[in-house]
Amino acid sequence: MKSKILIIDDEKEITDALTLFLKYEGHDVDSLNDPMKAMSMIEDTNYMVVISDISMPGKSGIQLLKEIKEYNGMIQVIMVTAYVTMENILSCHQLGASDCLFKPISLDKLKEAVEEAVNRTNKWEKILKGLQAGKKETE
Repeated sequence: MKSKILIIDDEKEITDALTLFLKYEGHDVDSLNDPMKAMSMIEDTNYMVVISDISMPGKSGIQLLKEIKEYNGMIQVIMVTAYVTMENILSCHQLGASDCLFKPISLDKLKEAVEEAVNRTNKWEKILKGLQAGKKETE
């Protein structure tokens, strides 16, 4: 199922590889290597999924996750890290990340995490549409 995805990682090689893979899987993908530009891009584009590194200069992925969820809680955020710590994992979970993947990233696990995120969003959109349709019928 095609979806609009944004990948944020300060390592260009990673964004290039993930972009190529997810485009091959049929998704519409953008990427950034500067986390400071991420929120303006997210506000300008209707992303269903954001994939973000945790450790980046200027703004951490944890800070970005918090901003994304405050902006739009429906955006599914998959966190990626090479620095596996209990604090990172707990923060991702508490702030509403869909998943947390560890580098080096398994493309099978990435594909599965993206599919789950897209399915979760589609499920909630169907529920909301059903509620809106029901509300219109009672008016």
